[in-house]
Amino acid sequence: MKAPSPTACLCCALILILFTSGCITKNQEYYDNRVAAEPDNAEAWCIRGMYYNDNYGQYAEAMESCNKALELDPEYGLAWYLKGVILTNMNKTDEAAACFENATRYDPGLEEDVQFIVGNA
Repeated sequence: MKAPSPTACLCCALILILFTSGCITKNQEYYDNRVAAEPDNAEAWCIRGMYYNDNYGQYAEAMESCNKALELDPEYGLAWYLKGVILTNMNKTDEAAACFENATRYDPGLEEDVQFIVGNA
């Protein structure tokens, strides 16, 4: 098993700090309220999608949020990456591959993270 990339470790550390400091609650209401307040913010939709993917395996909700982020910004590499992760979690690896390709096209910095996911799928 490969070690996670420094980017992935940094993201995990930041999320842990935010959760433990009270900046982000573990409550889905926070993420729902964020997109309600900023419905045209692709990043808010992507973060909501991450929450639903990571908590309780709510892949339909996660995909809905991810697709909204991509509707708002079709070149948002992180949203393409998230969509690939969600599809991988749903055992749809063929569909995920196209998403990962888009992710690295729009954000080459995601290459290591994609390789980590693809290598462990």
